[in-house]
Amino acid sequence: MPGVERGQGSAVNDRVPPLSEFPATSPCLKVCLLDVGQECRGCRRTLAEIGAWSRMTLDERRAVNQRLGFRGHDERR
Repeated sequence: MPGVERGQGSAVNDRVPPLSEFPATSPCLKVCLLDVGQECRGCRRTLAEIGAWSRMTLDERRAVNQRLGFRGHDERR
């Protein structure tokens, strides 16, 4: 919006981290179940994003993960 700076009127925690802070790895949890909006209940990617994943660039994958807020899987077991 003209005249409105990014972040104005929002909390500091609402800041969207830069694309480089997100992994390019798949957010898939192997819980593949699409809802009525064609979004996976496991990873929250759309059907189109899931279908295109293997052809996406690393930055396109990071952009999907940024939209999802996905920062990587917890590898601790």
